[in-house]
Amino acid sequence: MALSISSPRQMASDVDMQIDCEVAIDMATRDLVDAVIQAGWPPKIAYSALKNVARNRALAYQDDPDPADDPEPEQITVGSILPSL
Repeated sequence: MALSISSPRQMASDVDMQIDCEVAIDMATRDLVDAVIQAGWPPKIAYSALKNVARNRALAYQDDPDPADDPEPEQITVGSILPSL
């Protein structure tokens, strides 16, 4: 699924930025939910899952706002996570 999301038109301090972001992601969100429902998931479950995933992603972003600088999953080893015993 290819996404087409427009860039912000205002500065982050602009009160309309939240609304503009909602408009920007609306169609992609509709397409995602439609695909999930067409795959057989009940709408109530699909929307609940979307809400939970969005909340969890927001929490993860608070912990690590620049995941691009994280090592690739195959680069992570037990020794890089746990100290030597």
